[in-house]
Amino acid sequence: MAIIVLEHSESAGCRRLGATLRDHGHRLRVIEVHDSGSVPVGLHDVDGVISCGGPQSLQDNAPWLDREMDLLRAAHAEALPVVGICLGSQILGKALGGEVGRVEGGDGGIELGWHEVCLTDVGREDPILSGQPWRSMQVHWHREHLQTPPAGARVLACSQRSPVQAWALGLRTYGFQYHPEVDENSVKSWAAEEPQALQEARITIERLDEETRRYYPAFKRLSDRLFELMALYLMPADRRIAGLVKDLHH
Repeated sequence: MAIIVLEHSESAGCRRLGATLRDHGHRLRVIEVHDSGSVPVGLHDVDGVISCGGPQSLQDNAPWLDREMDLLRAAHAEALPVVGICLGSQILGKALGGEVGRVEGGDGGIELGWHEVCLTDVGREDPILSGQPWRSMQVHWHREHLQTPPAGARVLACSQRSPVQAWALGLRTYGFQYHPEVDENSVKSWAAEEPQALQEARITIERLDEETRRYYPAFKRLSDRLFELMALYLMPADRRIAGLVKDLHH
């Protein structure tokens, strides 16, 4: 049994979230879909699915996109834990009936760098977000976002430019447009890979580095708590070992 991790870029994986899940006894099966990795057709021996970030647009119609959406829909239908991050949140949201569109307004049609995310009233009561402040600085790197969540979904957080920064459907499906999984090196490597993105966002590398130094310590502490709660409540290894993955109640 393993948690399937779908990666769409060499520089964007589940990183610190994956490390926490391993620390709690999970085995991760990483599939690099951007590099000819084969998306599983079924859910045999699957504990859950994590769909990571990446530079692609859903408008690109990547050859793996339909297969990934099929897998995410199937995992959600089977009440397995499913988590989408940035691009992964968009893919998950679209797979379940939501609408994805371009970031509008502000600087260059891109939300990049450190920006404030606010919990909604519903998000303040969500057990996975327990202990998170109502307002926090988070890392963003996207030109598209989930504009309309799937029917029945709960919007947990928003930002000035993205109405759906975090959302959930049912007890075990969660999406995050921002990047709770990153470390300091992630931000530096993305800036080096996409200097034009910084220009679009009208932010200098010096400002990005300074804000990372300022915000990262609190960000890491809070995202570590988020990952611990995911490991304990969303993807509990003791229930996996006992064969009770679906028997989960908040």
